[in-house]
Amino acid sequence: MGLHRFTMSLNEASWILEPKGDLQVLPAPYPVPVGNEIVIKNQAFAIQPFDATVRGQAYIDMPYPSILGNGVAGLVEEVGPLVTNFKKGDRVVSDTPIYQLKQTKYGCWQKYVVGTETTTAMIPENTTFEDAAAIPFALLTAVAALHLKLGMGKANEHRGGKALIWSASGSVGGYAVQYAASNGYDVVATASPRKFDYVRGLGACEVLDYKDDQIVDKLREFGPYDFVMTASGDAKGATAISDILQPAGGKFVSTRPKSEEMRLAANVSLLYDFFSATTQKVANAAFTKWWYSEYLPMALAGGVTPTPLEMRPGGLYGIQEACEDVVAGRSPRKLVLNPQTGGP
Repeated sequence: MGLHRFTMSLNEASWILEPKGDLQVLPAPYPVPVGNEIVIKNQAFAIQPFDATVRGQAYIDMPYPSILGNGVAGLVEEVGPLVTNFKKGDRVVSDTPIYQLKQTKYGCWQKYVVGTETTTAMIPENTTFEDAAAIPFALLTAVAALHLKLGMGKANEHRGGKALIWSASGSVGGYAVQYAASNGYDVVATASPRKFDYVRGLGACEVLDYKDDQIVDKLREFGPYDFVMTASGDAKGATAISDILQPAGGKFVSTRPKSEEMRLAANVSLLYDFFSATTQKVANAAFTKWWYSEYLPMALAGGVTPTPLEMRPGGLYGIQEACEDVVAGRSPRKLVLNPQTGGP
């Protein structure tokens, strides 16, 4: 595509030139916003497991060369002619449609990123770009799974009941615990013993060791549950949930689709979706408006306890190593980078 044409450009990106290829920092076109688009000067982005998997395993079909990454926090640089809610200089966080529209201008692994007005929120004054970048992806996954897929009410409606969150110490699981607790549900969760206090601090009433030989019987005793979610999506957890739901059966939501390794009873349904892309779907317009105008700004302003993050050095040049660490599970924290810093 003649990447050398952009040598004098203000913009640079970490490109992936072929499926599963190593990342290369090269010039990129400076985007011109059209319609409801916003050009954002990228100040922080988090490495999501999904992004890292797309890079390393070509998890979904993408055109190549590509620029990956779908969450950005930064400063509004320019706005398109139809934009009414944002202006130059605003501090914003945006979920971009890179994996839906597959155009490089939406990839967040570059210095200047294009977002859309409908999937952008203001960052509260006292919230850092780093936290604003680290929170939304996992939080949206948790809330969309519980609220949209399972029908749990919006936060602070205090309906009451019980929720089971399997694998609650990670970012998605931790936010799921907080969301269910904010709705007034008694939350029963699983985690490793060293994370028990952390998960209780997020709002869980009971936390059990997911490796316990008696975990199914113990969790069944705490039930029945109004809502059940596995934040890890692994086969062992899904199979255990199927057993916990017996004899009545039921449904649960998972961050991964059903696989052959899962042994699910006939009366149990696993519900899955690409939850982090929820706000990119026109059918979810009402949810999307609530998310960006009400819930996410509240969450960023201190309404949720953020997953611990780690700032990685190197800017665009540090993405490759960060992706490999995420896929290998070498860091318990959300890895965040600033593309305006770093060098070869």
